[in-house]
Parts: sequence; structure tokens; C-alpha cells
Amino acid sequence: ATLDIWLVDKLELSASAMASADPGWSSVESGTLAGALRVSGSFKEIRGKVVAPGVYTLRYGLQPQNGDHLGISTFREFLVVSPAAADTDPKVLGFDGVVALSKQVIGTSHPAGMSIDPPEDAPGALLSTYKNESGHDGIVFEVPRSLNGKAAGTVKFGLIVSGTIVH
Repeated sequence: ATLDIWLVDKLELSASAMASADPGWSSVESGTLAGALRVSGSFKEIRGKVVAPGVYTLRYGLQPQNGDHLGISTFREFLVVSPAAADTDPKVLGFDGVVALSKQVIGTSHPAGMSIDPPEDAPGALLSTYKNESGHDGIVFEVPRSLNGKAAGTVKFGLIVSGTIVH
């Protein structure tokens, strides 16, 4: 499958970013629109479930800390994959809203997701590829951040495009 990925021109940070020493993804609200994805063939998301060819939105989401996900993945940050036809409003959806939309993609009780690696685990230049410690293949991205409409640096991350975690 070919994946065409478009990221937003800026990620709006939440008000809590003012108090954070590192306003990266942790200062982005759950359900914030981060980009779009076009899949040309069968693609397996991070849990190994098939995502059919089509166009999808990518929204920021955090794996819940409810005890059900202990030891599943190294990092809690994901870009949650939702059908673009059903995700037509760019407003922040929150955790429940983005999970409800994403469940439509793979037909399970879990959302479809693409794992995010932090900068230190996504070495290399912008748009370079890498393999992380888990053997997953990723691409390095960087997105400008904004706080109250003003530039607030960038967030660099790796997006896993090949590899699965087992639950």
C-alpha cells in the first residue's frame, strides 16, 4: 500500500502548555486534528488490523492508563485513524469522540491507530526513515505548534508506518 500523509500547518497547544516545561504532544488536546491519510491498498495499523483503501483523518490520541494497556506499547501517543467522510468538523473531539469515529475504520471496540515515537526515538532528518527498538519502521516528521494563535516552536516525532504491537 502507498500512504499519502498530510499534516496540519500548525498544532494548537492547549492552555496547559503554558505550565509545561516541554509543550510537545502532551500539550495537545486529545482528539485534535493533526492531518489526513490516503491509503491506496490494504494497510495494517499498529494493532495489525487492516485499514481499507480510502481517505482518513489523523487525530491525536493518548492510550488510556486504565490498566488494560500495561506493557502493550512503549509510548502512549498515537495518531488515531478515522474515516474522512464521517469526520467533517475540525474541532477538537476529545478522547471519546475520536475513539467513536475511529472504531468505524476496523470494526472493533478499539480505534485504529498509528503509533508516535518521541524525537529521541525518531533519529534523523525530517522525512527520513528509521527502525525503532521494537523493529517498527517509521518516518520522521515535524509540525509547527501554536499557542493562542502565536508560533510556539515545533514538535518532531516519528510516525510508525509498518509494524504491530500485540494486545
